[in-house]
Amino acid sequence: MTTALVDNHHIHSPAAFPAAMDPARVLIVDDERVNRELIKAILQRSGYQALLAKDGDEALAMLRECKPDLVLLDVIMSPMNGFEVLRKIRETYRDTELPVLMVTAEADRCMIIDAFREGANDYLTKPVDPEMTLARVSLHLRLRQAQVDLQRSQERYLMAAEGSQIGLWDWDMTYDQLYLSPRWKEMLGFAESELIGSIETWVKLIHPNDLATFLDLLVKRNPSEQVRFDCELRMLHRDDSYRWMQCTGIVLCDAEGKPRRLAGSLADITEGKVRDPLTGLPNRLLFEEKVERALGAAQSGNCNSAVLFLDLDKFKIINDSLGHDAGDLLLCEVARRLLSCARQMEQSADAALEVCVARHGGDEFTLLVHNMRAPHDSHTLAGAIIAALSEPFQLRVHEVSIGVSIGIAFCNQTVIHSLDLISQADTAMYCAKTSGRGRYRIYDPEMQVVAAARLALENDIRAAIKSDQFHVVYQPIISLKTGQIESFEALSRWQHPQETSIGPEVFVPILESLGLIDQLGEHVLRIAGRQIELWNEDRDPRSPLSITVNCSTLEFNQPHFSRDLLSRITMAGVNPRSLRLEVTESALMENPDSARKIIEELREFGIKVGLDDFGTGYSSLAYLHRLPLDLLKIDKSFVRSMHHGNEGYEIIRTIISLASGLNLDVVAEGVETLEQHNLLTELGCTHAQGYLYSVPLTANKMNEVLSTQQRLVPASQPATMAPLSDRTEQDIDALLDLLSELTTTPHELSAR
Repeated sequence: MTTALVDNHHIHSPAAFPAAMDPARVLIVDDERVNRELIKAILQRSGYQALLAKDGDEALAMLRECKPDLVLLDVIMSPMNGFEVLRKIRETYRDTELPVLMVTAEADRCMIIDAFREGANDYLTKPVDPEMTLARVSLHLRLRQAQVDLQRSQERYLMAAEGSQIGLWDWDMTYDQLYLSPRWKEMLGFAESELIGSIETWVKLIHPNDLATFLDLLVKRNPSEQVRFDCELRMLHRDDSYRWMQCTGIVLCDAEGKPRRLAGSLADITEGKVRDPLTGLPNRLLFEEKVERALGAAQSGNCNSAVLFLDLDKFKIINDSLGHDAGDLLLCEVARRLLSCARQMEQSADAALEVCVARHGGDEFTLLVHNMRAPHDSHTLAGAIIAALSEPFQLRVHEVSIGVSIGIAFCNQTVIHSLDLISQADTAMYCAKTSGRGRYRIYDPEMQVVAAARLALENDIRAAIKSDQFHVVYQPIISLKTGQIESFEALSRWQHPQETSIGPEVFVPILESLGLIDQLGEHVLRIAGRQIELWNEDRDPRSPLSITVNCSTLEFNQPHFSRDLLSRITMAGVNPRSLRLEVTESALMENPDSARKIIEELREFGIKVGLDDFGTGYSSLAYLHRLPLDLLKIDKSFVRSMHHGNEGYEIIRTIISLASGLNLDVVAEGVETLEQHNLLTELGCTHAQGYLYSVPLTANKMNEVLSTQQRLVPASQPATMAPLSDRTEQDIDALLDLLSELTTTPHELSAR
């Protein structure tokens, strides 16, 4: 076509169109050479690269070889006209991929409409205006680049979302349109074609207890505020389980503060949410969900299930004495043994039986035994667990032994909520622990009464610690040689506001379980330490009185025990040389090497250390002569059963002979009769205490006893004592062996 192509009155300086760093390629398609050359000149002056085609066939061939950035296509050509060429272009390229501008000499309205219908992006009329041509070419190239950038951005975002395993969502509240990405649906077990894109669909999948959290995101927004949110929701999976989801995004509000659009992501955090990070076991949340399902099955009578609640015995001692790293390692080993017991149970039972092991928290574990043949299955599993956890654990260089107490509760139609069933098992576990540990108990409703009483007692004890309801009484320890008081044992008593005085056999175990025993120990030390200082002010410095304070196993095995004790003594103003500490054999044998170090540290400061209730923990006898002790206290059960020539008599004689060889004082406690007093003196015991001499007294009443300076030894006491001979190392070993044999009788001496 020969129509003039260029309007020369509108040619401007090419400086207005600087060349791009990477020039865009424009394909010019026209059957007239002069037209092609003129447009080429306009484009090249503005930095574009021009490609020329004389007809439609040549243009399509060039498109197959190299894709241009834009096409200027003449309408009137032969043999193919511009519309035909355009249709073939659109078979391969969308209008957003390759812009096509139609060039026509006839600005006919119908022709222009047809061009747009065929997929043209724009049109130019002849003669072409250079500025108009360049402006439209530049515009569509920018639009094309923007589309390319948008597509790449979307691809990057989608790839990142897929790579991070998150689902995307976008809710346009104005038009009530909700977009849920395929991954969003996949995480909940649905196909891409499933789930209608509506907010109602989403809300129905949210756990009822979490729905309010989600809805709160939509209200109480400030005008023109863009609010970011982050919450955790439980959402219903297609398999009817709930999955934990991290829902994050932003809320866009209008000028009135009403939300108009929400968008964000959804990530499945179930594993991190319901797994214990230390052991890898299901945690309390997941376990409660599994119990809920078991209870649902029990309601319909379809299965038998039980919950086992486990509490480790002596874990705190190991954790405190060896450190938290050792405690964590022990928990992991316990988890491994529990899983082994569960697998063995499943393999030996019907294929339908399932056992879920979970960590409830701290040193507590729970198990769900599902689809049991009979209740006895849970008993069998409990017995296997007790046996497995009774075996020693090797924690790096340390070998430790623990135990476990187990409570069992069965699913039934009267229990509706998982927390109720777990609480029942917990109550049964407490009964197992208080009845001797290392055993299991089946829940009985009467246990609830005991548990309620225990809870009330715990609350009373907490209040007693805060309000100083505990007081100290003193029982004299006398020298059997002189009959004079040489020291006192400080004993704590609890004056309950509504009852009479309550003894330590009741409140000490509870204080230990509550972690409050340190506070009581500090209270007794402060009161008794000050009192002994007052009594010594009026005495001859050459024969000062001393005070004996009991130390629980938990206290003694606390980290930095000796350092903390010395700090308390200093703060209380107590002379360390007037203090004697009594610990039990079990406390020393938890970690003998550590015990030896603690005793040596205390003795460096003048604090004497004695072994309380000696003879009841015979497993430690072989280690006894390696501990730098100052005295042994013979347990009152031996004293009570002692008669001339019987087994109790022989045990005490052996203990006294052993103490003599080790240069230790001996204190016999629980002396109540004159016969016991005389036999102890005959055997060469150095000290004694008991009701025969004095009951425990308050400080004021003990002042009266001290002021009289009376001998507390009965009048018929012989004046002399049996001589004690020195013992060799071989003699000590022989005595230890003998004592071990004497104290391994199958029955309690006190029962005689």
